[in-house]
Amino acid sequence: MSEFKAIQTEYKRYLFRSRLEARWAVFFDAMGIEWEYEPEGIVLSDGTNYLPDFYLPHFHCYFEVKRRSIKGTPEEERVISKISNGEYTDSWAGMICFGDPMDDDLYIFCQEMDDGGGGSYENPVTIGFHPETHEPYLFAYNDRRDRTFFTHFGEDMEDSYIPMVTHEYGAYQYRDFVNKRVYRARELARQARFEYGETPRIRRSYR
Repeated sequence: MSEFKAIQTEYKRYLFRSRLEARWAVFFDAMGIEWEYEPEGIVLSDGTNYLPDFYLPHFHCYFEVKRRSIKGTPEEERVISKISNGEYTDSWAGMICFGDPMDDDLYIFCQEMDDGGGGSYENPVTIGFHPETHEPYLFAYNDRRDRTFFTHFGEDMEDSYIPMVTHEYGAYQYRDFVNKRVYRARELARQARFEYGETPRIRRSYR
């Protein structure tokens, strides 16, 4: 079996390590989500260094991108152990996606405290728009509890609120968060062509 080789890709004057990462940057732009590529690294609980792919200021969250083919392999276990390490240090939240935005296969690892719980949160989430405020939001569509999520413990928890809601006993549905604009952003990301330095034309619509 030949080893997968990532293709370095230029987008908005950034040289991404893979085309998959660049597609996520296109998606974030189409959604109006601010992003930082390869921000300052993190020291994990075992003392090793870790450099996540993105940091998303709006979500107070690191974001790691991996190809779908690693699911069910030891590599999947290794990358999840890194992005979820914040539960041991109580200091940051991380999200991981397997595939491009169209695949919609995301998990977030954070500290959730308002219901007396805590530790790793491993339910699947999606990125969409809040049906009332229309701002980018995370929606945990398989979690029926009404909870508030935070990136870490401590006195400054109010400054680390993650804009994410749950299914809330039927109050919200997947389609309430994932509207036509979200699907369009996913399509732009998957269809983006980078071979000739082209920048995808992104039109933002807030309705």
